[in-house]
Amino acid sequence: MLKDEERIAEVKRRIAKKEQQQRLRRRRIISAVCIAACFAVIVGVSFAMPGIIGRIEPGTSSGFETAATILGGSTAWGYMVIGLLAFILGACVTILCFRIHQLNKEEQTEKQKEDNGDGADQ
Repeated sequence: MLKDEERIAEVKRRIAKKEQQQRLRRRRIISAVCIAACFAVIVGVSFAMPGIIGRIEPGTSSGFETAATILGGSTAWGYMVIGLLAFILGACVTILCFRIHQLNKEEQTEKQKEDNGDGADQ
């Protein structure tokens, strides 16, 4: 039979394990929401980009519609739009990669704790 101290220690260990699982579950949900938001921004900007570029009127010097003359005569407006969109996409991809990396690290830590815990119980 287990002593009272051993029972209390076992209950505390189980409570700590449940709390840790809940924290990990919340982190996974937050990560999934961040990943979905980043993908939504990336896809939204991808679909909006042709319309934005279409509204930028080419200047008199850009008679040919090629990739090099995408900004046309309104260079200030075009550079600001392209720069802002590039920054937003870069920030979203960075956040996305950081959250995925952090989630992988947490899963590895959790797996190591479970492996160490299983070996100690037996």
